[in-house]
Amino acid sequence: MSYRKLKCLVCVLTVLTMLASIWPLPVTAKDISLEIDGSIYEFTDDTYYEISENAKTDGESIGTLSVKGNMRESGNQESYKKYIVNNGLFTILYEFDPNKLDAVSTEWHIVDDKSKRVDSHSLNENILSGAVIVQSSRDGQLWQTDAALTDVFTADSVLKEPVFKANDIQLQNGCYYRIIVAYKMEKQLESSKVLGFTKENFEYKKVAELYEFYAVTGEESKASSPEDKPRKELGVTVKTELDKGYTGVLEIDKDDPHFDMSIGTFVINGYTRETAEDGTPIFLKSAGDNVSLWFTLSQDITRLKGQDNLSISEDKNGYEIHTNPNLSIPQTNMKRGALIVRHTNNEGHTTVTPYFDFLAANARTTANTKILMREEGDYEISLLYQIEKCDIQIGSLKVIPSYTNYKINFNFKIRNSNAVVFPFDSNTGKELSDKELTPNGFKLDLAKSQYLTIDVEYSVINIGKDGELTTDVRRNRAAKEGTIYTDEGIYTITAKNLYADGEPTVKTIYVGSNKYLMAMSKGYSIEMLNSLIRDGAIVEDDGTIAMQSAPVETTEPPQEEMQNEPTTTPTETITPETTESPIPNNPGSTQKNKDESGTFYIVYGAAFAAIIGTTAFVILKKKKVSHSMES
Repeated sequence: MSYRKLKCLVCVLTVLTMLASIWPLPVTAKDISLEIDGSIYEFTDDTYYEISENAKTDGESIGTLSVKGNMRESGNQESYKKYIVNNGLFTILYEFDPNKLDAVSTEWHIVDDKSKRVDSHSLNENILSGAVIVQSSRDGQLWQTDAALTDVFTADSVLKEPVFKANDIQLQNGCYYRIIVAYKMEKQLESSKVLGFTKENFEYKKVAELYEFYAVTGEESKASSPEDKPRKELGVTVKTELDKGYTGVLEIDKDDPHFDMSIGTFVINGYTRETAEDGTPIFLKSAGDNVSLWFTLSQDITRLKGQDNLSISEDKNGYEIHTNPNLSIPQTNMKRGALIVRHTNNEGHTTVTPYFDFLAANARTTANTKILMREEGDYEISLLYQIEKCDIQIGSLKVIPSYTNYKINFNFKIRNSNAVVFPFDSNTGKELSDKELTPNGFKLDLAKSQYLTIDVEYSVINIGKDGELTTDVRRNRAAKEGTIYTDEGIYTITAKNLYADGEPTVKTIYVGSNKYLMAMSKGYSIEMLNSLIRDGAIVEDDGTIAMQSAPVETTEPPQEEMQNEPTTTPTETITPETTESPIPNNPGSTQKNKDESGTFYIVYGAAFAAIIGTTAFVILKKKKVSHSMES
């Protein structure tokens, strides 16, 4: 490579290095689709899709199964491919080519299957053109069915939409997923003659596609076990009237199936401190806390108390009547236990999230199920379940079983323990530190301070005839969401946490381009400015202070010399550190130092890159000169 080309290359690399250090490329998280590998199983027409290694083939699937979300592959969980979900939930989709439905009769094509069984799972409807079954498990052994779709391979297929959406409880605890796609296929063979009649011959087979994987959230919780402290057990079991929407309270006597038995325990932890309001516990959390609600199952739901005649049964027509009709659960198949989480935010809006088949989802006795309580607010938790008692059973036939309904219900509140308020520049969006100046105005982010009382006092600076400065309070009112404060003056923001002890947080923001406001943002108080002004100081337009020095007394020169000598009054620019009065430390200086530190590293990186490039250039130059001298 010639010297000229090498010199150009060094220059280009130097510039690129400097640009990379100054403008790093942003990385944003977004949902992606990941295709899941599956296995194909083929069966004869007289079977029920019994999945086993003997039935495994190298055949092709009719479609593609994928998961969509903010997630990534992360090795294996036992024999299952593992995915980390970084944020939110994920959906499962199955896509197929509709043209495959129009295959000629002499090729394999889908036909209706009028059976209702796939492997060990019984469907409510016939399979017909095909079925998709989504199952989940806490341990990869005991499976529960979360979704079952039938007659899916049609022109107007329901597969145009996701077949399943994971829930947060599954991901917080880690969950195994199994998806079975089942369908029957037919192929016409060569016809034959039987007693002079033409007989149409067909070959049939059943196909099952099996997809399996494991998924867990990437979010870490402070509490990793229900035994972590501080902790508190919550909830009391009550017996409700049968088929009355889990209302009413009945006595649990010695003859009741639930007598002397606990189905499980709810525990809350991951908080910093507990207080109470009107008997309702309030759990205060600090930065980094993730309050967790745990449920530990203490019974085998198929043999309560170890008795074959007691079990948790499906409540196929279950519903819950709430004191607020808008928050009730309509009639549905609650399956084996329904957990209902109601969350009310600071504006009074309530979100109702049901988790059906909750007890079965715990998979096994002593399983700890975690439910993260991410947001501040008021919570109401209800666990609804139905017990079946059957003393006489002939084979699978239960003779005159009896049923009883039960409910565990409790309330609590979650609040932030701090009293921090967050002002942001209304134009740039930059967070403002205490005693910082903004010419644009500011707004408060109340989303991070939902349960604080925040007041904003607005003052202006008045200048007296003698030059003395005074402040005048013009208004003092509660902060409102969305308000932008742009009037020039001094804003004192006071935030108080009603649920935690301690002094309120006070921040001061200066708005405008007034030179006195600029001076105050540099650390001067009104009292200090008045003292300096009385001593003859001048406040410059940029907020700096210039002190006039007293003229030096000298012998008066002759009149002729005085006319030739201009008279000046020397001045001295001073800072808050040069004044006799102590200057309070700026609470916002820590953030500024961080910003300055970050700028330092960027400049340092750019300078370092420039030094490397320059050094390389000099070395090459010397080599060229040396080569010329030798020549």
